[in-house]
Amino acid sequence: MRRILLATALFAAMTALSMQSSAQQFDPEMIKVFKAAMPVLMNNPALIVNNKGVQKELKMDEDQIKACSEKVVGGFGGGLFGGFGKGGKGKELTDEQKEKGMKMLEKIGTLKDVPEDKLEEKIREVFKEELEGPMKEVEKILKPEQMTRLKQISRQQGGPAAYLKSENVADLKITDEQKKKLKEINDELQKDVQELRAGAGGGKGGFGPLPPETREKITALTKEATEKAVDVLTAEQKSKWKTLIGEPFTVTFERPTRPKKDD
Repeated sequence: MRRILLATALFAAMTALSMQSSAQQFDPEMIKVFKAAMPVLMNNPALIVNNKGVQKELKMDEDQIKACSEKVVGGFGGGLFGGFGKGGKGKELTDEQKEKGMKMLEKIGTLKDVPEDKLEEKIREVFKEELEGPMKEVEKILKPEQMTRLKQISRQQGGPAAYLKSENVADLKITDEQKKKLKEINDELQKDVQELRAGAGGGKGGFGPLPPETREKITALTKEATEKAVDVLTAEQKSKWKTLIGEPFTVTFERPTRPKKDD
């Protein structure tokens, strides 16, 4: 049976690899491409199909849940980062994960010299398989009405950055001036979140566990930034947005529990 490993899971492997190897592997251009690629790859409805809350919202039956679990591996709800080690502590990467991580590094490397205005287009070209493969599997499993709702839920995720997704920019007819304002709001949010994570021990990789109070602060900051982003939209765009996303839905990501080791 073919198992599709989602793009973010591959990036988690790449990040874990970077933590366990020389930091010199990542020059500023690699970091730039990495940051540009992550939002593109995460803008994929297949990423949330294994989330329990989403499955309940879609009214998926047991057979559908089982099929998605088997064929679409790596969704947030399934513990995206659970099997990729902890920066040299705990579980080590498998040879397969290391190989996939190195292949992702190679793909990132091919994009280093791409002009910024062409970068998203090239990312979609280079990572076509990672973007399209999981969705093809999900489309075979879900009913049309379930796919419609899944896309609605996916479209609205990401806080203020949701309005900068290419499909949303096109459908809402976001102007260049609005994009500039939205980017400023999102950049400020990411800066504040990064500082919170660093202060709480989240680590440079950004995947470390955070205390509840830090998660609450991040949630509050995201809500505030999203409200600012909404104010950037026109009345017509706000009305269109409600049509595009259907009923608002918050995806809750559960951190997988690990069995305690014997003393």
